[in-house]
Amino acid sequence: MKKYIKWGFLVFALSGAAFIAFNLYLDAKKKDCQGGSGAQAIEACTFLIGKHTSGFKGPYLLRRAQLLEKEGKWDEVLADLNELLSINIAAPLPPAQLLAAYESLIKVQSRKGASAETRKYLELAVQNGSRAPEIYISLAETYIAEKKFQEALNLLETSGAFEGAKNHPYYNAQASAYEGLNDFSRAYDSLKTGLTVRATRPVLAATSKHLGLVCFELKRYKEAETYLGYTIKAGLECPECALLLTTIRGALEEDESPSRPAKNKRR
Repeated sequence: MKKYIKWGFLVFALSGAAFIAFNLYLDAKKKDCQGGSGAQAIEACTFLIGKHTSGFKGPYLLRRAQLLEKEGKWDEVLADLNELLSINIAAPLPPAQLLAAYESLIKVQSRKGASAETRKYLELAVQNGSRAPEIYISLAETYIAEKKFQEALNLLETSGAFEGAKNHPYYNAQASAYEGLNDFSRAYDSLKTGLTVRATRPVLAATSKHLGLVCFELKRYKEAETYLGYTIKAGLECPECALLLTTIRGALEEDESPSRPAKNKRR
């Protein structure tokens, strides 16, 4: 009897040791997956995905998708994200995971040139509380193309509160929305503010071109000449600039020419 008890304790002890060892191994894999990089981290995430049921493997699918994105393996990224969304149908994911999936899907679908899918995930990301200003700006640009100018301005107003939002794409989108509403004065103000934001020469040139076109609409010809002239000097492609500058200089010469004396009226 004592022999059986002894063997029982031994089996129990070995089982406990194996359980502890496996959990330590699992913890190491979790650490590699969530904190590592490259092939080792991807392998760790793959192992964890295989060891968990669908309701518990969401974080590892999301992390593997993020790692695969860095490797440029877009088809595999899309497969992981689609599986993640299928899990969400059966068992809702935590809001942060779901939002991260939508934000990643924007990148994937945009790279594929799938405009309808990109638009869908832009809207879902906004609806789920994204604080990435570039998402709001991209969706605003989509709305502007669809002539939904006020909706675009509403998005930009929201994103303006986010850190780093007020950059050149922000002000250019805002100006385009105002132009759509025929409010060229506000478009002018937006672009003038945009030019105060530091940026690379090509980015400054693009905003300068936009401002030059708005100035032309407002008949602020001297400013239009300055901004369009800078655009050309900066080397930005602007096939319409030369013609506009010719028109502008003609208008300026006409404004500067002395007025003809009025003829005396016959009595």
